[in-house]
This record gives sequence, structure tokens and C-alpha cells, in this order.
Amino acid sequence: MNKTDILAYFSRLDKRLDTPSVLHIYGSAAVILLGADDRTSLDIDVAGPYSTVNDAQFAEASAAAGLPVNPAPDVASNHLEWVGALRLCLPPPPPEAESLVLWRGANLLVKTGKVEDLVASKLIRYDETDQADIQFLAKTSRFTFESVAASVKALPRPFDTDILVLENLANLKADLAAWEGRT
Repeated sequence: MNKTDILAYFSRLDKRLDTPSVLHIYGSAAVILLGADDRTSLDIDVAGPYSTVNDAQFAEASAAAGLPVNPAPDVASNHLEWVGALRLCLPPPPPEAESLVLWRGANLLVKTGKVEDLVASKLIRYDETDQADIQFLAKTSRFTFESVAASVKALPRPFDTDILVLENLANLKADLAAWEGRT
């Protein structure tokens, strides 16, 4: 999915929801909606614990809007990934004034947290795609290493002390210097 596809899905989903709903997204879809126009993704990652929806209605409405929720792992088509509390490597949402609104409809509000929080969430894997997303965010938002380190400290357990996350935070520090030409 590209930005046009994601926005069209939100529009279709909004028409199928009967009650006010908030989706807190992160991952590639958030980066795409923040302006990485050449980026695509097979899924939209939703932070389940940070979202407010009618659970009984949501999965059905999403499927009717064109994206199944958490299909079988062997399904390689566009979908919505509902990430629960035990798998969620993302700091809690910031105060409302600091949240970034990505899309608003009649019943659906799509938002994400601070850019630093998005960067921290990518440190659990930090592959080439994640690095490209972070490099885009670094160019467009000018976050600091210190602000990302603070977001890592705010990650839910066990991610806040995960050895891979902390190693990748150190890797990010070196990469930020290289991307800024300060090697």
C-alpha cells in the first residue's frame, strides 16, 4: 500500500464505523503518512492498547473496507496488524497536544505518537528498511539522539531493557552522526 491506498482505506473504514473510533498507528504506515511518498507496506500496524474502537464492530468493518485484521501468517496481502500489549514495542501515547493527527473522518481519527517514539519502536529490528524510515524521519523532523533515548526508556517492559533495542540505540547514534556527515 502507498499513501493513496492507506488514505482510501481509512475513508472506506470511516463509512463503516458507527461510533467514534481512534486508531493509534505506528510503523511504516505512519512514516508513509508523514510524507515518505516512495515508501510502501503490506500492513498498517495498530497499537491495540492505545486505540479506542468497538472491538466487535472493528474487525468486520476493516475487512469490509478491504483490509483483514491479523490474517494467517502465510497470507501475503495487504492487511491491518493489530498489535497487542505483549508484543507492543512502542511508548505510551504522549499527551493529546503532542500526538500527531494523520487522518480524520466522521467517526475515525488516526493518530500516532511523537517522531521519537516511532524511531524507538523501530529499534527492536533496525533492518535496512527501518534505517531508511529513520533516516527519512531524521531529515524531516530533526529529532535528537537524546530524545530517542528518552523514548526508549519509556518503552513498555521488557523492551525498555531489551539488549537488542539498546544495541540498536547505540547503532543509531553512530548512524545519525554518519547521516549528518559527522563521522
